[in-house]
Amino acid sequence: MQRNPAVPFRRAPGLRFGSVMILWVMLIGLSPDLAYGHGVVGDRTFLSPIVGNDAFPDNAASLTSRRSDYAFSLLPALEKQLGDSSSLLLTGGWDKLEPEAGPDTSGPRDLSIYFRQSAYVSPAHEFEFTVSPFLVVPTGTREIADEGYTHLGGELLVGKGLGDLPDEGALNILRPLAIQVEAGYAGRLQGPANSDVFANFEVEYSLSYLERFVEPIGTDRPWRDLVPYTELDYSQALIASRLTTLPDFRLTPGLAYLGDYCEVSMGAQVALNGAAQPGDRVAVIGLIEVFYDGLFPALAWKPF
Repeated sequence: MQRNPAVPFRRAPGLRFGSVMILWVMLIGLSPDLAYGHGVVGDRTFLSPIVGNDAFPDNAASLTSRRSDYAFSLLPALEKQLGDSSSLLLTGGWDKLEPEAGPDTSGPRDLSIYFRQSAYVSPAHEFEFTVSPFLVVPTGTREIADEGYTHLGGELLVGKGLGDLPDEGALNILRPLAIQVEAGYAGRLQGPANSDVFANFEVEYSLSYLERFVEPIGTDRPWRDLVPYTELDYSQALIASRLTTLPDFRLTPGLAYLGDYCEVSMGAQVALNGAAQPGDRVAVIGLIEVFYDGLFPALAWKPF
């Protein structure tokens, strides 16, 4: 489930028509054998990444907060499953920018609408692949969002657990590891032909998986529900399809609690190169996500 983009204040993403058509062909031509809610694939329960999107259509509501010397953000999101393997995701937000030079600026972000279709699932290999076209509607403040332009976009998402590694020898201890990958390309529908590329890569280690399927360590709840993780986040803008900004790389290590009905996560985001705004090289991020259909089973209803 997406709550915030790879870099909090890059322009809102979109995609040209031809690229969207390719995504839709993939979406129609591929259909999953089996899909689960809340990031469960086989024996694996995946985190919702604190930055970016995951590969698991879900019923969930979340709020992410990010704070640096440059800005403060509140980023709500709501996702509703349409079927066992598809969902509709709405994301927005509110930012307050506090640059070293110039006045403070605050206001809402644009509204992003994602259609998420799981295209392939392998429970035995703890693997899921999802395609997600999206539309960005220019509802936000021009100084915060992308100057009132509509965007069309798409991304590819993968979740893969390492539980199919050999369950003996040195590799056994690596089986609680899982990776998540998000990659997308974006561009405006009108105005200057600006576009963005972005990607997120996460590695996570589940203590619950270690306790249940690898080596009992005698850890009780809630300690065994903790999941340490590290994300590498990337974004870059193309201006008029030619001039390119510096690639923006950020590292986001953190720790999450993954319960039956919610996830709570805290991380620190650190810029790895000089592309970040002054005052935005280090930030603290927090996430609260609720799997609302677990608390209110009637909300698990799916129209398809």
